Amino acid sequence: MSMREITIEEKDEINRVFEEVIKDIDLGFDPDVLKILDNPEASESQRQEIVKKVNPEIIARLISLASSAYMGNISRGKVATFVKAIERLGNIYVKVFVICFSLLILAKDEKSKSILVEGFLAAAVGKLLAEQLGRAKESIQEIEIACLLMRVGTVLMYLHEKNSSEVLPEYFIARCHWAMTMKFVEKFELPEIIGDIVYKIFGQNCLDYGEKAISNAGIIMMAFATIRHIVSLDGHLVVSSPMPEPGDELAFTPGNAISKYMRSIGLSQYLEILKK
Repeated sequence: MSMREITIEEKDEINRVFEEVIKDIDLGFDPDVLKILDNPEASESQRQEIVKKVNPEIIARLISLASSAYMGNISRGKVATFVKAIERLGNIYVKVFVICFSLLILAKDEKSKSILVEGFLAAAVGKLLAEQLGRAKESIQEIEIACLLMRVGTVLMYLHEKNSSEVLPEYFIARCHWAMTMKFVEKFELPEIIGDIVYKIFGQNCLDYGEKAISNAGIIMMAFATIRHIVSLDGHLVVSSPMPEPGDELAFTPGNAISKYMRSIGLSQYLEILKK
């Protein structure tokens, strides 16, 4: 049997753990929020209702992100309301970030938090890499959201251990976390492409190419490999990059983009910039 093949017994255990952890955790938002975000024809009043159904900390981070240079929006001015943040970011970005910020708030242990932070960092590195490779906007979005969600299954397993006091075998977590992520993607009706990418990276465990170039899954693997290689012993990413001169906030450099991104989502402590 291949290391990546999951047995019937493991599938049953994945289903059990998944159902228990989803029942036990409070994600900090009403599930109706995701239904509104899934509806491209939702009215402005429906979108305004979301604010009442989501943790205020998550709303604040999303408004900050929508205004950031990382999203290419600084020249359009700051976002003042959550509805405007949805318009700037788009429904799928908001949906994924609501989920990821919720998990970040829940992640009290360092193992879970480091996994989620790694996803946020990989999303930034993956986006910049995809842009440099000339990928279309849709592909860049797929890469970002897949990076953010890639290790959700592992986090769910750790949350289950915390809530139930049940210790899951490390071998089981290492083998099956990707299948847990795929169940999460299905449960919250996230784009199917995310499940496909997760399977290619962890289920098939292969470097994936398209007809002429590396695939989105391959770019994601490169982004995570980069993060893991250069994250310091203190748990933060070290980036050497040119930076804008003081007062020149509109100038783009990779280091500035990553810095603005991490600051906007409240995670700047996990980044160190070495100015060239």
